[in-house]
Amino acid sequence: MSKNQIEARIAQLYLALQYCSERSRTFTAGERICINQERFQWMHILEDETASPRPVSQTIENKLKQVWRLADHYNFKPYYGDPFKEEIVLHI
Repeated sequence: MSKNQIEARIAQLYLALQYCSERSRTFTAGERICINQERFQWMHILEDETASPRPVSQTIENKLKQVWRLADHYNFKPYYGDPFKEEIVLHI
């Protein structure tokens, strides 16, 4: 994956977590942990390209797709900004 694709995936995962927190409890605590593990592994890969991704299971991926459709349909904007994006700005 390119840097832009990785950053987009991180943003998508964050959006899904925020939608779950603010609108609809879609994910279990364990699923949220898995989503965060994938997010943070992608952040790690941005600094160390030799690291391996830790994708979520297909079941969680399917739930993510449902949440993204809902977020898009309702034009959902998270109450809190993505801390990853803020970190990128601070490093520039």
